[in-house]
Amino acid sequence: MEKNPLVRAFELNDQLDKKVSDLSSGLRKRVGIVAGMMFDPHVIMLDEPTNAIDPLTRDLLIEYMGRLRADNRTILTITHDLHYCWNVSDRIIVLDHKHIALDAMLSDFNSFDEFSKAAMLGKEHEHVDFGL
Repeated sequence: MEKNPLVRAFELNDQLDKKVSDLSSGLRKRVGIVAGMMFDPHVIMLDEPTNAIDPLTRDLLIEYMGRLRADNRTILTITHDLHYCWNVSDRIIVLDHKHIALDAMLSDFNSFDEFSKAAMLGKEHEHVDFGL
């Protein structure tokens, strides 16, 4: 197992003799990704893959998903991470109150800011008085 490139890439060599229940949530996420990829799937389904991971692992995951996409893998991801979408996706579907509010190709957008505004359905964050 130590020779597996994903184990090395996701820095799991030192974790191989541990129980998953003894790992941090970030390490559990890494283990889940590596375990799911062991059978070389052509369709990959991810639920909030960048949640609860450190920035380096997040960047590694984005790079890995980009390579899988370039290898013609189908990747279906549910996420709130717009940067992940921008770097990995071909097509986005935005749900708002259980309805499709946007169905677009990423190539339809000229910039991340344009994409981000569309993905947030044009909603602006208003100033909030927290009473502090």
